Amino acid sequence: MEKIIKREEEDHADCLPISSSATTPPPPNDDDDDDDMVRRAAYAEEVKRAGNEQYKKGCFEEALRLYDRALALCPDNAACRGNRAAALTGLGRVGEAVKDCDEALRIDPSYGRAHQRLTSLHIRLGHIEDAMKHLSLASPQPDPLELQKLQTVEKHLGRCLDARKAGEWKTVLRECDAAVASGADSSALLLAAKAEALLPLNLLDEADSAISSASKLDYPFSCSADTKFCGFLATAYLFYVHAQVDMAMGRFDSAVSSIDKARTKDPRNTEVITMNNKVKAVARARSLGNELFNSGKFSEACLAYGEGLKQHPTNKVLYSNRAACWFKLGQWEKSVEDCNKALKIHPNYTKALLRRAACYGKMEQCPEIPTALAQDHANLTGGPNIGNLQRSSEVCANEAPSHRCRCNTEDIDESSAEGLCGVVSYAKANAMLVQVPVLGTTKKFWRLTDNALRISRKLALILKSHHAVCKYLTAPLQVSNVWISSTGIVRLRGISFTSKQFSIERMRDDYKHLSRVLLVLISISGGDITKLPPDYEEFILLLRRSTLTVQNEFLIVNNSALLPMKNRTEVFLMLCDKINKNLGRTKDGQAKRKRILSKLPYEKDWLDTAVANTQINQWVANVENKYERTQHDQLRLNRNVRSHMHDYNDDDIEEILYCEWPELLMEMVKALHTEGELVCTDIQNKFG
Repeated sequence: MEKIIKREEEDHADCLPISSSATTPPPPNDDDDDDDMVRRAAYAEEVKRAGNEQYKKGCFEEALRLYDRALALCPDNAACRGNRAAALTGLGRVGEAVKDCDEALRIDPSYGRAHQRLTSLHIRLGHIEDAMKHLSLASPQPDPLELQKLQTVEKHLGRCLDARKAGEWKTVLRECDAAVASGADSSALLLAAKAEALLPLNLLDEADSAISSASKLDYPFSCSADTKFCGFLATAYLFYVHAQVDMAMGRFDSAVSSIDKARTKDPRNTEVITMNNKVKAVARARSLGNELFNSGKFSEACLAYGEGLKQHPTNKVLYSNRAACWFKLGQWEKSVEDCNKALKIHPNYTKALLRRAACYGKMEQCPEIPTALAQDHANLTGGPNIGNLQRSSEVCANEAPSHRCRCNTEDIDESSAEGLCGVVSYAKANAMLVQVPVLGTTKKFWRLTDNALRISRKLALILKSHHAVCKYLTAPLQVSNVWISSTGIVRLRGISFTSKQFSIERMRDDYKHLSRVLLVLISISGGDITKLPPDYEEFILLLRRSTLTVQNEFLIVNNSALLPMKNRTEVFLMLCDKINKNLGRTKDGQAKRKRILSKLPYEKDWLDTAVANTQINQWVANVENKYERTQHDQLRLNRNVRSHMHDYNDDDIEEILYCEWPELLMEMVKALHTEGELVCTDIQNKFG
């Protein structure tokens, strides 16, 4: 940076001094055209000099604005165009900086500073040939530091390409990282190469993140039509990798679009042609499978998905879709097998986890269920916990009295130990996911029973209380560790906590295993995991979040999904007042309220839904202050309906509103938590 600034000062040593009117247009004059051009050029130099001063201070946005004004006055000023490129570089807009340097050279082909900048920029972009060309043109003697950087990046890029040809994907990742560390820190091509290498290593989320980052770079500005990478035209390679990632993630339409663009850019490339055929064959198989599935032709759909898997044997979506077909056909083992294949590819794939849990709910062999949880742990951490796996596979604790006496009872309150039973027995005897008719309509909806919600929250509270003193579970939580009394007391048994090497990752693992236990319990109780209500499904996803923080624990144990149905009206009214009244008292609070309202779930048909419900439309139609289709009025409608019905002690109203807009209370709680305001409410005392 200092070198660039110094060079700019040398370039403009003879410029006019900066005056207080540097950014004020010159007064009109009556001189002839030549004199006017001279004055405009002089003023442009003065504005450019002001831009240089802002650049030195690190105010790149302001510098860019001034350079733009100077160029508007004098468009053919190569030095100003070059300085604009420097400001763009400071803002991280490397591709646009390349374009400006190219324009500077068009104006003045002998402008050495533009060649110097282009050398540095092309190194950052990973364009070795372009960088070499401009390095040789910048000066008779190449800058030794730039030459060394260029040679180092070139070395790592060469190794990366060789490893790609050999299919040595871990080496590709290592060399990509080395090239970035050596100077190619803005290379979309290297990010794409990383994404391609991550796919065969079954690191799908990381691959998706890498190609997404590559797409955000202003690459089209910087890439010439003939730039090559890995034997591809560079822009075609980006679309080629994007198609692979989209296909792996199940975005089949996007994959087809991306490979079509790659084919347009590089029509004769054999790898592009092969991938084009593959992507379109997989997309056709998936589309046909979906049509057959929706028509109830599950056996034929299995065959269609199988054809797609022949083309792409590592497609998690096709395995999961075929698992859904096996489930419909009652072939639970085959469904579990396909779910396992999908999870081997993508261990956190929620649909496969839910489908497998649903299968276990249908299967009679209970011991397989906790074993599956241990297998999920193996997928996430790289290897199974052998001791825990053996203990899980012995027998379900509630079905083996002789096994109970060997359990560690340190985590049980002995005064309440009498009457405790294994939660599996409880789940078999008590439905946890129930279907409820919606008053005022012919619809039905699914929700968790209050007892199921109480168990979920109690287990989360047990984990949170130990995390607060830096303790975590010594082994993954299993169904057999959970015990419950007839009065609803929940205890853990046969497992302990430790503070040794406590970390945020240990905390996250505890909640991930809790999510699996909860899904299995719902399945054992006869519930269909695929019919979870939206707020509880969001709660499960929160438990699985790989970025979970200590602050999120408050949201876990005070999640709206865990509220008893009878308490939801009270909580809604409390939070509504918090948003509309309390947050409106200060300027900062008003800004928070605006952000919260913008996040509330809003669909254009919500008012129509309310009017159509004969149970609540009396509070919607013929009102003095007519409702508009806005988030604010959706909140107002819910508040008014709840207030009126609550006055009449009508407990059914909450189930009606929960069915019609299940996400509303959930989003209110999430938004308040994000703004740091949920902890200031009394929500933690509303769970009964």
